Amino acid sequence: MTYCINPDCQNPANSDHAELCQSCGSKLLLKNRYRAIAPLGKSKLGNTFLAIDQDQPSHPPCVIKQFIDSDAKPNKTGAFQIYAEQLAEIGKHPQIPSLLASFEQEGSQYIIQEYIEGQNLEQELTEAGTFNESQIRKLLYDLLPAIDFVHSFNLIHRDIKPENIIRSHQTNQLILVDFGTAETYNRFRQINPGTVTGSAEYAAPEQTKGKAVIASDFYSLGLTCLHLLTGLSAFDLFDPKSETWVWRDYLKTPVSLQLGQILDKMVQRDWKLRYNRAETILKDLRKVSLPSLPVTQNTRLVTAIGGATVALLSLLVTTRLPSPVPRTTITTEPVPYSVLEYHNQPPKDHSVKPYYSSDNLPPMRTLATTSGPVWSVAVSPNGKTIASGSWDGTIQLWHVSIDNARIPIQTLAGHTGAVWSVAISSDGKLLASGSADQTVKIWDLRTGELLKTLKGHDAGVFSVAFSPDNSLVASGSFDKTIKLWNIDQNKSEHYPESFKGYAHEYAKGYAHGSSQQYSQQYYEKYSSEYPEYSQGYLQQTLVGHTQEVQSVKFSPDGQTLASGSTDGTVKLWNVNTGKAFRTLSGHTDSVWSIAIAPDGKTLASGSWDRTVKLWNLETGELRRTLHGHAKQVYSVAFSPDGRTLASGDLNGTIKLWSTRNGCQKGTLKGHTDSVEIGFSADGTTMISGGFDDTIKMWRLDP
Repeated sequence: MTYCINPDCQNPANSDHAELCQSCGSKLLLKNRYRAIAPLGKSKLGNTFLAIDQDQPSHPPCVIKQFIDSDAKPNKTGAFQIYAEQLAEIGKHPQIPSLLASFEQEGSQYIIQEYIEGQNLEQELTEAGTFNESQIRKLLYDLLPAIDFVHSFNLIHRDIKPENIIRSHQTNQLILVDFGTAETYNRFRQINPGTVTGSAEYAAPEQTKGKAVIASDFYSLGLTCLHLLTGLSAFDLFDPKSETWVWRDYLKTPVSLQLGQILDKMVQRDWKLRYNRAETILKDLRKVSLPSLPVTQNTRLVTAIGGATVALLSLLVTTRLPSPVPRTTITTEPVPYSVLEYHNQPPKDHSVKPYYSSDNLPPMRTLATTSGPVWSVAVSPNGKTIASGSWDGTIQLWHVSIDNARIPIQTLAGHTGAVWSVAISSDGKLLASGSADQTVKIWDLRTGELLKTLKGHDAGVFSVAFSPDNSLVASGSFDKTIKLWNIDQNKSEHYPESFKGYAHEYAKGYAHGSSQQYSQQYYEKYSSEYPEYSQGYLQQTLVGHTQEVQSVKFSPDGQTLASGSTDGTVKLWNVNTGKAFRTLSGHTDSVWSIAIAPDGKTLASGSWDRTVKLWNLETGELRRTLHGHAKQVYSVAFSPDGRTLASGDLNGTIKLWSTRNGCQKGTLKGHTDSVEIGFSADGTTMISGGFDDTIKMWRLDP
């Protein structure tokens, strides 16, 4: 089809090779070479069309940008010349479309640019769901240098939004497109006060008043990130009554304190409080070491909770950043760090009077700084080793000695994305880690050696768990599946039958004939298509959830695997058959974390609906719903004796519950962002790792 670009044409569709529009009589070829074939967009300043260049033998696709200007004047023509020259210069950047031509024809101005084949970020959001922190960081790292290049020519894009960021099919790079509303900061394109340029949803306040500045692009980019994180319109993420951003309340996956503060600064309503250089944003993104805090001596806070004494030991880990901004307010200055306090909330079944002492308790102290928020924590069976997974792809191992000296053992590096989950085997010998890089890694916990890398997921791995006998590892992924990996290489009976047949036939090594060639071909084919099988690790893939799998746990007898998902359900699977035999429904939002009591009778699920539910694992009956969290529940864990359930939320609040009667036993406040929790095997210590870049040890003395 040929498309007429006359803005007044009533019937613009024409045949493929038409020279004149059958409706309005206008010429259909621009400069006798560029043929528009479909409209791409329309704005107050002009129209955009997909076209082909008929002068080239292959008729390559290109983009026509038409600026409608019925009363063109010399000064405007001069401005257009400057604009075209700037587009030619910035088009030399690999992440900006090349300028192919610029000209004026019949009262309108045109630029012809390279066509980028690929998906824009709005399409990616629709198909794959909301972005996570790693994806947003990569977006900023990839795109900010290109924006900085544009700004170096004193150009402001003025229309940065998900639809104008395309991931090229050819290079997989993010390409910034549609410079139709771009202008120079020194006013080369005049606009009337009050005229909205760009898209109103992403336009900065000053831009809607007719005056865009360099920082306006960072506002639009910041809102693009918030939209990709939440899936919601920017209009829904701002509270006009309090005049604050409330995007954190709608996150599907939490973000770190550091990234949250960067985004907050990018979307400040007052442009003078925003970033004004891409380099500064990149610098803040790369920050991995800030001045460590002084050791706080003799800070001992104790309170009684249901007959237990709780002592808080704070291990400051990774980058020690300022406390986060409140969920409903924005601040541009770092909030000063203060000594964290423990606040007790009286149990509902009886009151407890708090008391404070300074005897026999270690002080809160700074341990170390590394590189970012803590995604996950695990405690070894003997309680002496803590493993923590971080956003930078590393795993840190900490030693807690008998005399309470906390000594970091080492840092395990190997993942190329955030470590979303860590688990330690029941014998204390192995560590499993799941990452945004789509892999599961198995480590020797004693030596730190990487033993295996398990590949097979099509998206990041949110959760990993060992079976009780440590022969299997389960992994739950963003790709909506669960995989069971046989890490005991002596148990080859877990390999798929089809693969075993090929492997056995090949291993026999027939001496002659087609049988050897046949087995060799099929073995190589199967191994190349399913490398995880050829390694002998993948036992089976469990499919049934309709959205991301957030948490997986084995029952104590190893016969049942439980999984929690963003689809709001918990599924129970037969480990031997890989079949789901029960679905637990009742939550009204994502199930973020699950835990199974040591006796195997009760399953706890923590949800984005801000509740914790207790289920009868044998019958699937809902026993009790626990209310009390003000924010989404991020993690749940049972104490080793099964009498206490701990739950952590996105505010960093940890609540302790009696599993006998569902009463709230107490509230631990010390973290300032989402928190992951676990217990030591003896039940005397609870570990919590937070997005506020801290690991805390809570001593529970009977």
